[in-house]
Amino acid sequence: MVTICCSSDRPNIKIGVKKIKYALNSYCDLAFLILMGWKDGNPPPPPKFLIFFDSIPDAINAIQYLHKRLPPDMQDKIKWFNTDMTGEYKDTELTNLISGDTWGYCTTDSFRMGMDILDIMLIIQW
Repeated sequence: MVTICCSSDRPNIKIGVKKIKYALNSYCDLAFLILMGWKDGNPPPPPKFLIFFDSIPDAINAIQYLHKRLPPDMQDKIKWFNTDMTGEYKDTELTNLISGDTWGYCTTDSFRMGMDILDIMLIIQW
């Protein structure tokens, strides 16, 4: 028998809670991800991120809000990811996230915790 003891202490992980200021269906509390006036050529606004939603429509609506904060030619940097996507799409998008071509996803639990992406710096549970 082999016994492996590992601590769950992860000093590089911070947990925080922010009070919602605006109506949930406005998604305005996500505005901090992309500041107004962001332009192509500026550094990518957020660290690589995932925002988890309880439903596909909520994830899609949040994307539509975030897209309005980006120039049209940069809106493909933030996408939704859910069970309705094909396996090929999911594989391609996972590659895009790892490479940095995609900055983040609004997703449901279809983006499983088992994904091995080391540089995701922000996870939000909506």
